[in-house]
Amino acid sequence: MLQVTTPQSSQDWQDYYQLRWQVLRAPWQQPRGSEQDEFEQEAEHRFIKNEQGQVLGVARLHWNTGEQAQVRYMAVNKDHRGHHLGSRLLHELEKLAWQQGAKELLLFARDRAVDFYKRHGYVVVEKAHLMYGDIQHWKMVKVCPSCPGWFRRPEWTKVLQNTWREDIPISDAMGIKVESYTDWQFTTSAEFSANQNLHGTMFAGSIYSLATLTGWGATYLHLKEIGSDAAIVLSDASIKYLKPLKQDPIGNVDLHKCSGDLSSLEQGEKAVYTVPVQIFDGEQLVAEFVGEYTLLPKK
Repeated sequence: MLQVTTPQSSQDWQDYYQLRWQVLRAPWQQPRGSEQDEFEQEAEHRFIKNEQGQVLGVARLHWNTGEQAQVRYMAVNKDHRGHHLGSRLLHELEKLAWQQGAKELLLFARDRAVDFYKRHGYVVVEKAHLMYGDIQHWKMVKVCPSCPGWFRRPEWTKVLQNTWREDIPISDAMGIKVESYTDWQFTTSAEFSANQNLHGTMFAGSIYSLATLTGWGATYLHLKEIGSDAAIVLSDASIKYLKPLKQDPIGNVDLHKCSGDLSSLEQGEKAVYTVPVQIFDGEQLVAEFVGEYTLLPKK
């Protein structure tokens, strides 16, 4: 999997700035060097490169005040767009900002990028500058969410967390929480101490419950994305226990591996959504679950 990292070598930095210039400055006949500013030395820089060493995306974070950080110079190689590289970069910068105490993130989005940032919780504050007489920018901000991992649609993940706590008591007893929701994955966690058996490992039933609720949560969020309020019922499931879980329960859904034709919901008919869930102990895979969730349109 492609990773978000920090440029290290001289070649890394050359390639990092080259892509920034190619995407953000060269199309408007701006010279090399125009892709940098006075904050380069004190800013946080992140990029994504593939196994061949090609830089696919870049982004930068700098601080305006002790409580406000700014995202700038987000750029993705035009041949690699549509693979959530921009989201991954933004996610890393946000985690960094929230961990270091930022209360607010600021950015100036180009016209074509406004919807992208809106999906990730940014709000348009005002019309900003016109760059090179051609590119309209909009000032956008995002306030630190109550849980820093709630990257995409934090208002939905908050409702989901409250629904689990209030309507599914076992989730609260198990300490199940939403950890992150991004364009590419949904993750949860549970309190190990609340689910430990006499062998010092996690109950198999607790692992099953964590997997079931993780799949249910991913389904809930997908329905929100398509504008449906259908009820969700687990109708079939299977699980493989691979290793004992001894410390750090994590549930993970790769959202691109979920499947199901939900068009029947528009006609008031039920549909089935299949969600593969992986359970990890930290970074070690310990169980694989596949749940089939029947979706029932509300009358």
